[in-house]
Amino acid sequence: MNIKILSYNIHKGFDWRNKNYFLKEMKEFIGSTKADIVFLQEVLGKNNKLKEQGFIDSQFEFLADELWPHFSYAKNAIYDHGHHGNLILSKFPIESYENIDLSTNSLEKRGLLLCKIRLPDNHFFYAACSHLNLLHNSRLLQYEKIKKTLQAKFHFEEDHHFPIILAGDFNDWNKQCENIFEGELEMIEAHKFIHGRYAKTFPAIMPFLCLDRIYLKNFTIKKSLTLAPTTEKSLFTHLSDHLPIFCEVELNGK
Repeated sequence: MNIKILSYNIHKGFDWRNKNYFLKEMKEFIGSTKADIVFLQEVLGKNNKLKEQGFIDSQFEFLADELWPHFSYAKNAIYDHGHHGNLILSKFPIESYENIDLSTNSLEKRGLLLCKIRLPDNHFFYAACSHLNLLHNSRLLQYEKIKKTLQAKFHFEEDHHFPIILAGDFNDWNKQCENIFEGELEMIEAHKFIHGRYAKTFPAIMPFLCLDRIYLKNFTIKKSLTLAPTTEKSLFTHLSDHLPIFCEVELNGK
């Protein structure tokens, strides 16, 4: 069966200038993609300051409502007035989930949200959503922890047919994570597979950094593209500071 995947750093609902709050428009856009699995980063679970201003502050509940029967939110950054983290929306049942701490310092609280998802034909796969550090040395530690987590969890050494999707904002501006995910774990990055290069996703207004990725193992990639959601106000008013990436895949042998 075909599975449509979307990954998007929603910047807590704000545009690239941190001026306009576009959460409702983001939900409409995400729904318009018809994605089966959605990986979102910088999602607010609670924000008292926004709530006091009359804005929607429990973003994961709002985004999941009506469109997504199954979702899992994992808070990573916790502060006095709330918290934010990663979110996976799914049209298929999420059987289990866990949030693995990837933090390497007190300033950047990061995690790997890991979900086991059951398909209608009773097959399953794992979906992992993450948002990694800005500093290269910190990301190197996170690459290793993700690798060891996947190897231990899914027994890559014994079962090379285990399906998994790893998506999110990798902040990999220097393109070094391929050594781990593509080299050692033998995963395939969707956009690179189709187009021969990573997708340019940041900043949204004039993207030149390839920060967002969708890595897959034991899926056949059919298409991949970068989307550019804008508002009616202006073609240059993007909903977030990142562009979302989309791909359509098929589970191998299913």
